[in-house]
Amino acid sequence: MVKIIIVAGGLATRMGQITEEIPKCLIDLNGKPLIQHQLEYFRDKGYKDIIFCVAHLAEKVKDYFRDGKEFGLNISYVQEKEELMGTAGSVKLAEDIIDEDFIVYYGDNITSMDFDRFIRFHKEKKTIATICIRPLPQGYKSSSLITLDEDKKIKLFLEKPPIETIEKHKDEKRYINSGIYAFKKDIFKLIPENQKYDFAKQLFPSLIEMGVYGYVTEEFFREVGRVEKYKALLEEFKDKEIL
Repeated sequence: MVKIIIVAGGLATRMGQITEEIPKCLIDLNGKPLIQHQLEYFRDKGYKDIIFCVAHLAEKVKDYFRDGKEFGLNISYVQEKEELMGTAGSVKLAEDIIDEDFIVYYGDNITSMDFDRFIRFHKEKKTIATICIRPLPQGYKSSSLITLDEDKKIKLFLEKPPIETIEKHKDEKRYINSGIYAFKKDIFKLIPENQKYDFAKQLFPSLIEMGVYGYVTEEFFREVGRVEKYKALLEEFKDKEIL
């Protein structure tokens, strides 16, 4: 089964005091850490091999999940050293324990999307990278801008574009990055070693000519990157099942 790498080493500065003593992936959601809900979903769908990329407050993640056996999972860890390596740089640390196509998942997301279908799409396209994307909601201030051709190949990938650029493409179908990716193992050759490197800002724009694909989904998805999003999620699922 495909391995899933969880990117969970960021400082989470936008979460303020909430993440001063706890990593963002462990913030409480209905009595469980945020990422535990997702890991249990992965497990129930047959994805049991998990690799955490940790840095900030790494020991808290390790102490909670350990080797994963208690949760019905096989969990291992790679840890950034003093300097944070960026999203792609941290995943690069897992190169030696990946032997086939794999998924990268940001630890502040929660989704019930169909990962089997996602991986099937990725393999059918025979692409080095597939980016899970969502339609850009009307009036939404997006941190990314993506457009596709008729075969779902990405034509444009911009991280944090100005409003004017987003408006320039208003007559096209526009999408946003979900922070969920599928890769061939060959992707590691394109990520520099021992260097800070980011998927969205650096790697993806450089891959467009190679043929990177966008997997479009409108399934349940929430991202908990800021305090107001966390509060909204708590309110949305107060006394309700999450996934």
